Amino acid sequence: MTVHDDETIPVSIGIVGCGRVTTSIHLPAIRSVPGAEVVALADANPAVINNMAARSLVQKCVTDYRALLDDSTIDAIGICVPARFHADVALDALDAGKHVFVEKPLALTPRDCDRLINRAADTSRKVMVGFNMRWHRLARQARSMIEEGLIGKLEVMNSVRTSCSNAVPDWRKQRNTGGSVFLEMAIHHFDLWRFMLGDEVKEINALSRSGSWEDESAVVTARLRGGALASGAFAERSNQNNRIELFGRSGSISVAFYQFDGLKISDTSKVPGSVQERSKNMKNFIKEIPRALVGSKRGGEWQRSYIEQFKHFVQAIRTDKPIECGLQDGKRALAIALAAMQSTDTGSKVSIAQE
Repeated sequence: MTVHDDETIPVSIGIVGCGRVTTSIHLPAIRSVPGAEVVALADANPAVINNMAARSLVQKCVTDYRALLDDSTIDAIGICVPARFHADVALDALDAGKHVFVEKPLALTPRDCDRLINRAADTSRKVMVGFNMRWHRLARQARSMIEEGLIGKLEVMNSVRTSCSNAVPDWRKQRNTGGSVFLEMAIHHFDLWRFMLGDEVKEINALSRSGSWEDESAVVTARLRGGALASGAFAERSNQNNRIELFGRSGSISVAFYQFDGLKISDTSKVPGSVQERSKNMKNFIKEIPRALVGSKRGGEWQRSYIEQFKHFVQAIRTDKPIECGLQDGKRALAIALAAMQSTDTGSKVSIAQE
């Protein structure tokens, strides 16, 4: 199977798993990517797949994902099933000669990550892990500012990611099936720390609170190998919040990922909330309004991050360029999440091995 040289012929994608994220986020995002088309869907639940077929969303709807792997017209497989199935479905897809997009977390164990890494090393197919926040416009802008030294040497950073998830599938309620706030939400920020700073987490402490399911909320503190300190608060049963603050010796950067004007930078001479700072932020708000109005038609900045993610995946397939978020990234983010869970269980600091 080869990707078409003719760019008028789209890269065909089959998606395995038709839950909420697939229907409300991935499908609309891929429809906005030039040169990409979802041509098949698979889900083990007959009721789900019958509903998809009735809505005529794609050409092919099946209950057995292997039918997608046997279809020579499908170039790539998107894996959006519960995390405990990621490795096996991805290995089957690679064996079938497909490119692979796999949602986070890459797997639930380092061993499964290594199985994928070793298998992918024997193929020319592209494999990408779904950390969409890497493609968020404001995250990329903040990363560039850090690289340019605008806030100086980083001292501390703080992450917050919360949502309101009062009803979740049963598999989301237990760690061993892929649940826990560490694997669902915190792992996004663990990867973001690595992406924005170009650094690795050295050690981590964590506390979690369980209720109807394991690890509904958690707080973590960590030390990076470069010396910076990090903290994070994550909760699945609160309001919607998603932000990161980075404090360096020359200034700070704040990013609110759900706001079109959510990027703010301050130097050490500025006082938060001062007239000068509020005036500057108002000017930025006004400047960003035209972009926000255009972006709102496609779901805003958050949905745009998924569009850019899939655009990168499709272009990497078509042009044979390297994937920016690959299997090693998925394994390292998982290692941080697993260390955090180990810390909650032991009440002790956990060191993370350097690879």
